[in-house]
Amino acid sequence: MVVHAHPDDEASQTGGTLARYAAAGVRTVLVTCTDGAQGDAADGLKPGHHHHRPAEVAERRAHELTMSGVALGLSRIVRLDHADSGLPASPDDVDPRAFSRADGEPIVRQLEALMHEYQPDVVVTYPPNGLSYHPDHVRTHELTMAAFARLRAVGGFPVRGEAGTRPGRRLPKLYYIALSVSRLRAVRTRAEASLGSDVWTPPLEMGIDDDDVTTTVDISGFWHHKLRALAAHASQSDAQALLRILSLTGQENPVEEYVRADPPWTGGERESDLFQGVVRAS
Repeated sequence: MVVHAHPDDEASQTGGTLARYAAAGVRTVLVTCTDGAQGDAADGLKPGHHHHRPAEVAERRAHELTMSGVALGLSRIVRLDHADSGLPASPDDVDPRAFSRADGEPIVRQLEALMHEYQPDVVVTYPPNGLSYHPDHVRTHELTMAAFARLRAVGGFPVRGEAGTRPGRRLPKLYYIALSVSRLRAVRTRAEASLGSDVWTPPLEMGIDDDDVTTTVDISGFWHHKLRALAAHASQSDAQALLRILSLTGQENPVEEYVRADPPWTGGERESDLFQGVVRAS
């Protein structure tokens, strides 16, 4: 189960991972918390423009999300459709009804119920800073962690014991999405070489020290699935800018990176599989 904030985040940040595990027969559940209504309109108009219609943007982005899910082979997309907070100049500019400011308790209950319904072996979401400091990403982290804490408090999901043994419980592994500084620098170098020094690239501030990455998932066989998922979000300039960079520059040994948050990482050999050590539920 991967919990994201907006339509298109699933493709840009975890697309290869989702495609890889879907192809391996793993049930892949994507939860998208907001409706994306504060994204770009189809003609590129930004929120606040008098022709920007949030309801139409949300409808288009829902369709794009469906197409992305097809490209990635997702088992299920759960759209919570809370109001997108947009990119405010300050927290005070956010509508109090928006996802990042709304009462979190009902949303925590939604996420908790979804975890119990699907009983994932692995849960993936953002780190505490939301990866990009976007208020909806930070809020997604906070609420997912609150739901996970409630799951932990009851010992996880019930597990039927074998004959003659008592039933037990299991807790899923929890991961944060990560970008290593070296990976970001490599993308920047390739992008500038192909597209010029003024090309937009993800800021280095999004990165973490390479030594802090605990898990690296090889997505070399699913790179084009990731690109097709990004292409599905045709109305969003950020997704298309990233697609341009990744399509033109290519990627040597493409991977997606994570930090294992639970059980906490205690050192040793890095993981290459989110399911490492897991006996997958049937």
